[in-house]
Amino acid sequence: MKQILLMRHAKSSWEDSGQKDFDRPLAERGLYDAPMMGKFIRESKHKPGWVISSPAQRAKETTMLSMEIAKVNEEQINWNEDLYYGSAQDYLAAVQSTPDEYERVLIVGHNPLMENTAGILAGGEQKTALRMPTAALICLETFADSWETIVPGTCQIKWMIIPKVLSKIL
Repeated sequence: MKQILLMRHAKSSWEDSGQKDFDRPLAERGLYDAPMMGKFIRESKHKPGWVISSPAQRAKETTMLSMEIAKVNEEQINWNEDLYYGSAQDYLAAVQSTPDEYERVLIVGHNPLMENTAGILAGGEQKTALRMPTAALICLETFADSWETIVPGTCQIKWMIIPKVLSKIL
């Protein structure tokens, strides 16, 4: 059984109003939440074998901070501009591009595309409505044998965790 972890980037900073959206860094809360989510990934034994992330600064920082704590090697992290500039189809294509040797992939990206992708994977054309606050992590499972055969509606939601809840149980 293959698992897809979808993580929305952690809280970003809006301090510099003249800064390009792509270059916005994490806010103080994001710098706290990203490692906490990495700790959850490691301790819950949901460490991904393959990671695909948006290269936008806030997503990149989220990925690097969380995967360092989760003990995922940098060689397993892949940067995909389509996760910033693209559509939910590009998120699905990223999932489908995962090498079959891995049973779990983590995609780190942006809303509303994260929510749309989770909803499409779980609900197909009858998209499931989900709300993913910053740094939220959702786990979807599929019985697909190969990543490339995953299409809308072929996954089920196993669990979802958000930093606000996680901080109360850690």
